[in-house]
Amino acid sequence: MTVESKHIACNSCGADRFEPLSSVDGWTIGRCSACGLVYVNPAAFFEPTEVFSDISREFAYTEYMHQPVTPAILEFERRQLLANAGELARLSPATPGPAGHLRFLDLGCGSGAAVRAAKDLGWDAIGVDIDPELVREGKESLGVDLRCVSILESGLPAGGFDLIKLRDVVEHLPNPRDVLAMVGTLLAPGGVALFVTPNEGGLATRTRVALRRRPTLVATVPPPHHLHSFNPDTLTRTMTRAGLRPVSTLTTRPTDWRYVTSSNMARATSRPVLRPLWRTGQALGMGAVLVIWAVRE
Repeated sequence: MTVESKHIACNSCGADRFEPLSSVDGWTIGRCSACGLVYVNPAAFFEPTEVFSDISREFAYTEYMHQPVTPAILEFERRQLLANAGELARLSPATPGPAGHLRFLDLGCGSGAAVRAAKDLGWDAIGVDIDPELVREGKESLGVDLRCVSILESGLPAGGFDLIKLRDVVEHLPNPRDVLAMVGTLLAPGGVALFVTPNEGGLATRTRVALRRRPTLVATVPPPHHLHSFNPDTLTRTMTRAGLRPVSTLTTRPTDWRYVTSSNMARATSRPVLRPLWRTGQALGMGAVLVIWAVRE
């Protein structure tokens, strides 16, 4: 696998105090000795090119992203978006409610199922992803506005969106603080960003690390597809440095339809042996999935 990699400082606290813990396929997993953020260093900096499409295909768990978007998937996405919009209205009453005309941006949109679902609800919707193959598939099959570009170079309008969703995205980023700062710029007054990511502080993750004694996964998968693994403290600190303010934080299960993808939920449902661990983790505030809603400061 050939990809540009660069040394990075901690995106959570800014310190350059990376402590290596293990090596997996040539990638070094470690943590910041100042704040505890787990990340890969040097980090892979993927570009929005066909090369990235080829590399992404090598990650077995991404294969579901190339499957046809079925009516059932679109119905799942519409149901989730309505639930998200209801929470948005509670957190920011100035924004349109679930039945309103929301301006929606899906970062890391893949082939655009959520963008199509948002359009079906009557919202203005745009998706951004760096995988040109997925973007082509979505534009051709779903007829939606998808853009293959880095969000930092997207040219999207400042203050243009009521709801920005990053579902299973922030863990992929080599530069999350910069991206989160851009998210703040793109939010309209009263707009809210939704972040969903695996929880490094989750009970299931802590148990796995304890049993394996050395980290081999970053946010549940091997590097370099995932580059950061956040817990509530490290993600909140990253947001604060980027000019965002968390307004709601929770941890939940991989079977929580309000936040996870339909494919992730299906895979999680097929693993009943882990369900008691997920339920216990959620009850203890150590759920496997971290959800944070944030506004611009």
